[in-house]
Amino acid sequence: MVRKAKKAGIEVREASYDDAFVQGMTDIFNETPKRQGRRFWHYGKDFETVKQQFSRFLFREELIGAYYGGELVGFAMLANARQYGVLGQIISKIKHRDKAINNALIAKVIEKCETKQLPYLVYAYWNENSLSDFKRHCGFKCIKLPRYFVPLTFRGTLALKLGIHRDWKEIIPAQIKDPLKKLRSRWSSLSRDKF
Repeated sequence: MVRKAKKAGIEVREASYDDAFVQGMTDIFNETPKRQGRRFWHYGKDFETVKQQFSRFLFREELIGAYYGGELVGFAMLANARQYGVLGQIISKIKHRDKAINNALIAKVIEKCETKQLPYLVYAYWNENSLSDFKRHCGFKCIKLPRYFVPLTFRGTLALKLGIHRDWKEIIPAQIKDPLKKLRSRWSSLSRDKF
């Protein structure tokens, strides 16, 4: 897939957080209101909002841009967390999906991790969907880490007993959640067809 991206004319390189890069990010975010079958939360943000929101962690992140004909068509943000490289953001233009941009970005991120001697690369939030399939295809593995909750108050004890300390999505059983996801996907495709 990395060779495919190169043959398609994708150039992946380190980038700097300047106005041209921020404008490219804004264009990518505003390409479509929906991604992965749901509303995309960066859609509709203007240049100034994107510039302000994404500048917060630049002291610890490196930017990697994917360019096609000089246009930013994808980018990744890699944070250095001591022995872990953390992939903060990776996104590309849907209209250039056929060029394997995200695969090329992942390859460059791995190259950066090797250069910085970061033995682990974290691509967080593992849900069973097409993104998880992409992660597996790129060689990532889901590693579950234990989480411990200690109640400090009576309300905390009650919350633990009722199970409401977890995110509401975790409470829904898989046999109910999966059909709901399919229903949302169908609804999304129907509403997309109308416009």
